[in-house]
Amino acid sequence: MTLLKIDDLHAFYGKAQALHSVSLEVEPEAVVAVIGPNGAGKTTLLNALSGLIPYQGEVQFNGQALPRRPHEIVARGLIHCPEGRHLFPYLDVRDNLALGAYLRHDSAEVTRDLQTIEALFPRLAERRHQAVHTLSGGEQQMVAVGRALMGRPKLLMLDEPTLGLAPIVCEDISRALGEIRQTFEMAILLAEQNTGFAFAHAERVHLLETGQLVREGSSDELSEDPYIRQAYLGR
Repeated sequence: MTLLKIDDLHAFYGKAQALHSVSLEVEPEAVVAVIGPNGAGKTTLLNALSGLIPYQGEVQFNGQALPRRPHEIVARGLIHCPEGRHLFPYLDVRDNLALGAYLRHDSAEVTRDLQTIEALFPRLAERRHQAVHTLSGGEQQMVAVGRALMGRPKLLMLDEPTLGLAPIVCEDISRALGEIRQTFEMAILLAEQNTGFAFAHAERVHLLETGQLVREGSSDELSEDPYIRQAYLGR
């Protein structure tokens, strides 16, 4: 069964239309990337799926219509790690991570997941009692990803996880992403301007420009597409 199926989605900010007839699918445990320039609509797509902005069209998740209320969407297992992180700056690392599990009632499993995330991101274990606003940008991104994982997603939506990070930190995020897939057995919908990062992790890639999908295919196919090679991969 397809995990996420988006059919003819149109999204709006007020009266302004930001997405036009977007359709895509994500299979269980797959990684699907949506690439494109800044302003193309990548964040808008994830915000619509999270119930943060209105949209028209059909979205099926795990065989059922996706709810429109954010807390119901999270409860279904569709969890968004947003661009900009949106952490609680004066709470410590452990408290920020624990907030990701606020809908869960399996306290023993929550404790084990905290330990798993600290193993994935050892710097978070070192700084577990440190206020988040004192962390580096890369460390804050690790907290944001870890908090999303604490919800035990069936599908994790990652919005620009490498934005503004130094190359060495991007390598840490890339390593962790590979381990996350093995540990949590979930699908990932990745919105990313860093096309090299996207192609390194995704089985399928969709190119979004001015709110419309203009290319899609396997990562191998699209990495050989002349337009994508020139415009996005610098080859």
